Amino acid sequence: MDDQQGAVMPGTQDDELMALVERAYDERHRAWLTARHDMSEWLQQVCDELLAGADRTRLDSAHSRIKEQARALDKLRQKVADEDLTVDTTADVERELTDLVGLKVLCKSTRDQAAVFDALRDTDRLGDLRLYDQRDYVAAPKRSGYRACHVLFEVPVLNDDPVVVEVQIKTRLQDAWGELTHEDLYKPGSAMKPIAFHGSVARAMASLLAEVDLLADDLAEELEATADAQGLEAAAGDVEPAAAQDDFREVRVRTTGERYALAVDSSGQQGLIPAYAVRSVVGVNGLIKVDHYVEVGDKLRVQVEENDRGLYYLPVELVPH
Repeated sequence: MDDQQGAVMPGTQDDELMALVERAYDERHRAWLTARHDMSEWLQQVCDELLAGADRTRLDSAHSRIKEQARALDKLRQKVADEDLTVDTTADVERELTDLVGLKVLCKSTRDQAAVFDALRDTDRLGDLRLYDQRDYVAAPKRSGYRACHVLFEVPVLNDDPVVVEVQIKTRLQDAWGELTHEDLYKPGSAMKPIAFHGSVARAMASLLAEVDLLADDLAEELEATADAQGLEAAAGDVEPAAAQDDFREVRVRTTGERYALAVDSSGQQGLIPAYAVRSVVGVNGLIKVDHYVEVGDKLRVQVEENDRGLYYLPVELVPH
């Protein structure tokens, strides 16, 4: 969201920019498609590795696009006007517009966002990719309130010049901010001019949503801590199990991780499968990782126990039904 609309340029210069942008799209579109495809596959692999055995829905890496030609021209006009640039070739167009090819990862938490940001900058993962640039708009939000982490890569393309691809890493709330503030309406070349009221409201909304993101992280950490505490007490023999109930039911595992899994029964009631219960079934002493034994989608027979901390599903066996 910029403070000014794209400036109207002298006719000859504007015609030249239009011709250059059109030629860039004609000459390089196939290379951009190839780079987007290759980058999308690599990004999917990185996300799979990060959440191996965990709830894969925590990361959504299915979003990609090539910027619309009209939007690219508007942005280039703005840059030329603001920065007094000289754009003479299609290579200049790509140098100035490093977000022509873009992908997006949506995260359920800021912790996952930070993990993806770190993973994408890990040189051991890059292979033939080259890290081109990185921008942390979470640590230092834009004046508009925009928050995200950006990583730019130079992607090799067979028989063509490399392509710069931008990957945006956002929480779902950071992504929703753009929709809630109608951000697209205030970009260069768009329908409306930004005013002070819009800017102040957008920044306030960004701050509020950032606080919600932090609260969601705190809630997730508390859930993990509760599961850990329950497991430690059980290991020490300090847990008084709930009164014996002949309450057995079939459940389906929705998410899984190192400390616990979350499962749901046929009525929609959710319960935790804690590490100590899994350890008891498999007959292993010491610490275990639940996701080594319980996978998303497993259907298990469990005994139900409830105490003042919550509802627990204790597997009778770990053979998926």
